[in-house]
Amino acid sequence: MYTRNRSHLFERALGSIVSACDPVSTHVEITVSDGSDDDRTGRIVTRLLAGWPGGYRYVWNTPPLDMVDNMNRAIELASGAWIQQLGDDDFLLPTAGQVMVDAIRKAGQDRSIMLFGVHIVDLDGAVRRQQTFRGTRHLAPREALRHLLRNSSFVREPGVLVRHSVYEREGLFDRRVGDPADIDMWVRLFSRYGVTCMPYSTCAYTIHEGALTTGMWNPETIHTFDEIFDRAVASGVVPEPQVRRWQADFFHQFILAGAYRHLEKGRWAEAREVLKLFDLLAVRRRGLSPRWLPVRIAFVAATTGNRLWPGFLTYP
Repeated sequence: MYTRNRSHLFERALGSIVSACDPVSTHVEITVSDGSDDDRTGRIVTRLLAGWPGGYRYVWNTPPLDMVDNMNRAIELASGAWIQQLGDDDFLLPTAGQVMVDAIRKAGQDRSIMLFGVHIVDLDGAVRRQQTFRGTRHLAPREALRHLLRNSSFVREPGVLVRHSVYEREGLFDRRVGDPADIDMWVRLFSRYGVTCMPYSTCAYTIHEGALTTGMWNPETIHTFDEIFDRAVASGVVPEPQVRRWQADFFHQFILAGAYRHLEKGRWAEAREVLKLFDLLAVRRRGLSPRWLPVRIAFVAATTGNRLWPGFLTYP
């Protein structure tokens, strides 16, 4: 876990681990990298994890690390064979511990990354929708990249389990990438190992105003995504024309998701600003996305006063 100055959310997240993993606690180590300004988070760790059978490691980073370095520090503290990263605003579902340990025990040596379903929730924990898989299915690198690069929401970070040895071989999250470092990581790993999709939901992914990703909808992020897709092309797993078609879908979904967050709050001007990202050269040169074009048209109509909103819209 990585956290900073959100002790009230962190306590919920850590408490969910203690509860969900109780049946398999001897197999679960917990590491926390904390960049908070005070010791409240550390006191929560001491209170909730005193006597934790699997052990735990906690560091209070002063001065605080940036988000990506904080994520990496939490991984560096870990000694387990598999690693899951849980943000301080997310939490485990009640049966997650047993489900993940069972999946690890059954995983063959040729399986290095597992992706579980997640519940998309609001800050109060109310489920807005579920992102699940129908059955166990291993996606080879080409197919894994197709799902990842066509769908900006395909991977929700707390739903991923990665062998520790994979991080040791491939390196940690790239701090130069900034906020989209997780997408960059999954491109790197999926192009080498593929991913096994699991038909079980293990965690809740929280969408709220204070989420670190809230400020991601800007030209700098689009530029970073363009570089990530360049690296996907350079991997040679998929021909460039195919990757670029997926990139059009990805850009459309990403921008529309940002606009939606404002539209559902009635912030029309802010939504219009997000939609202006479609005018960037990096986006325009990838062309239109037939998959998302109807939603784009509806969102533009919504921000220019057309009464199609909200009944016509679908959350991207």
